[in-house]
Amino acid sequence: MNSVEIEETHAVNHQLLRERVERGKRPGTREFVALIDGMEAGLLIFEHFPKTSLGFVYEIYVLEKFRAMGIGTQLLWLAETVARDSACETLRLTARSLDQEFINDVKLMSWYDRNGFIRDAHGSSGMEKNLASGFTLSGEIG
Repeated sequence: MNSVEIEETHAVNHQLLRERVERGKRPGTREFVALIDGMEAGLLIFEHFPKTSLGFVYEIYVLEKFRAMGIGTQLLWLAETVARDSACETLRLTARSLDQEFINDVKLMSWYDRNGFIRDAHGSSGMEKNLASGFTLSGEIG
């Protein structure tokens, strides 16, 4: 997988991914598209909050025909890399499945657990990872 940072929304060719970028783009966010053999396969929307050394993953999304190929894991790795490069000490996200038929929230949270994220103490779907821990990614969802 290769990835490219999106500077302009219109640079995303796949309609669904472009729509997701348009909905998720905010001042301060960075958007990346995953490419498989030059074809757009997935999306990462990330934001860095410098005053708190916090990175936040707003969205990891993989197109249906590219699922179960490790692209989600690679996008999560990219989020961690971008966060570390931005001097983030913590990476947070909300573990909410964008396709309940493919994976439900419980399985998604379990996948994040295996990749070093810890659940919010309030029992919500919020999760975070201490990037100084050196924990490595474990692989596929499911």
